[in-house]
Amino acid sequence: MIILLLFLIASGEPSELIPTVPMIEEINPAEYIVGPGDILWFSIQGVGPVMLFENLDGSTLYMTITPDGYAVVPSTGAWLVAGLRLCEATNLIEAGFASKYPGLRGMAGLAVIRTFRVPVTGHVASQGIYNVNGASRLTDLLNVAGGIASAGSWTSIQIVHSNGDTAEVDITEFLLNGSMQSNPVLSQGDRVHIPLADEFVSIEGAVKMSGSFATAYGGSAEYTAWAGSIRGTVEYIPGETVSGLVQRVGGTRTWASRDSCYIMRTLPGGTEEKIGAPLDDSSIDPELLPRDRVVCPGIPPVVTVSGFVHSPGVYSHTAGMGAFFYISQAGGLLREARESGIKIVLAGGREIGIRDIPVVPSGAAIVVPRKAFVGWQDPLLIFTSIASIIIAWKSLD
Repeated sequence: MIILLLFLIASGEPSELIPTVPMIEEINPAEYIVGPGDILWFSIQGVGPVMLFENLDGSTLYMTITPDGYAVVPSTGAWLVAGLRLCEATNLIEAGFASKYPGLRGMAGLAVIRTFRVPVTGHVASQGIYNVNGASRLTDLLNVAGGIASAGSWTSIQIVHSNGDTAEVDITEFLLNGSMQSNPVLSQGDRVHIPLADEFVSIEGAVKMSGSFATAYGGSAEYTAWAGSIRGTVEYIPGETVSGLVQRVGGTRTWASRDSCYIMRTLPGGTEEKIGAPLDDSSIDPELLPRDRVVCPGIPPVVTVSGFVHSPGVYSHTAGMGAFFYISQAGGLLREARESGIKIVLAGGREIGIRDIPVVPSGAAIVVPRKAFVGWQDPLLIFTSIASIIIAWKSLD
């Protein structure tokens, strides 16, 4: 028995063997499937082990499931546990130990979760083979793969198991309702494929389009409706409403005008119809049709500075600040700038003089014009101009 204990303790502490991985929830022994690479703990209870462990650091022993799926206890036995539920595997080991050493009781459990690799193909941001662990769910894999691409299906994700069976998963049930059944745990030997979606809808404006399931957006300015907005195309889901689509892609931004959202729908003949869809009015939440375009307007939290400043551009809005704060952000006025003619253009298009608006609101634009006659307003230029005229006149004599 001394040889048995020394062989087991030599495997070391779990933290030395494999790093701990974050999990969504604790392991359920009745559901977790044991596989190669899992590390099991084994503790022996009884009078005898107390004396045998006197010179050891503890009485908890560790063993790694072998590549061919066995749990091996030296001088006791080896049990094929790969593919068994955790509760079945630990019961098998405990019963085998008890039959070998009557009067001693052994207890087993899961110490460290194994890692393995799963291929993901189809319409994802980055196809490849990725590391996951025994507790990883479908969303974990999609996250490391960069998310579902614009043409990919959210509702018919295929998980091909090692035995050849294929499960079809609708990930939206997890994203919208938190259903864990729609976010299954991955198993060793699984392959994940994201097929092409059948029909699409698009959404743009003050929406987030963030996370692993909304990669369908362009990052360049020419692909967006206005500064700070975003545009994307995702799978059409029959029966989904505007609010459901907005929730599915991550919700709206803080600067969204939620009561002004609408659908642009192409009618037979090519004409377009605008359908109101205020997000906070549950009585008005129209169902979407394929090829609909949802628009969520908003006032982005930026201020644009243009005209005769050193660095025209878009600058972050700071509450309570006036026009010259943003002009200073843009490097200040150029010599040619006409300070008295500076205008503030509000998000709705209304123009206000700089003296009439002490605080610049979000979404406004500051326009700095040029002086009408720079030379006549510059004393140095006036002097040099007069001198030039006198010199020219004298040269005629």
